[in-house]
Amino acid sequence: MKRYENKNKKENTRRCDVAGCPEAGEYRAPKDRTLRDYYWFCLKHVKEYNKNWDFLKGLSADEIEKHLQNDITWQRPTWKLGHGGIKADPKVKDYFRVREDVGLGMDGRHNPPSPAPENRDKRLVQAVAFMELSFPLVLADVKKRYKKLAKQYHPDTNRGDTEAAKRFQALNEAYHYIVEHIS
Repeated sequence: MKRYENKNKKENTRRCDVAGCPEAGEYRAPKDRTLRDYYWFCLKHVKEYNKNWDFLKGLSADEIEKHLQNDITWQRPTWKLGHGGIKADPKVKDYFRVREDVGLGMDGRHNPPSPAPENRDKRLVQAVAFMELSFPLVLADVKKRYKKLAKQYHPDTNRGDTEAAKRFQALNEAYHYIVEHIS
């Protein structure tokens, strides 16, 4: 059976960039890290070139680390959530409490300072004392302390201890009261 060739197809006029190689240069290989300029090789020579080419050659350890860190985000700048000049829209409901996790209030600003001691709610002061916290309150610190005390007072940890169950209930009430007044 005879094969028919497409006569409209242009022949590859590019030759392998290795001196003296008569093969067609069908495979490109980068000349440097910018990846903007390329050599054109035949299959044999591109395999040799790729085996010996080191993308990070000539960089110090710090430069390599910086390059790897930038590579994680595709060389695009990033900011922590809630930073970088972007403010949260107070009209948008925060059902998953993302703003709280990064220390932002519902208006997109950082948690406001706690009220002055003479203006503080007595129940709030008692709740803070029960959780062994101090003013000014930061939501992340309150959550951290709650988790620690919850493990300590949980009824499953203190089998049969009714006092521990009462302390655990009081802890939950104190925590929810504090969170309600911080947000």
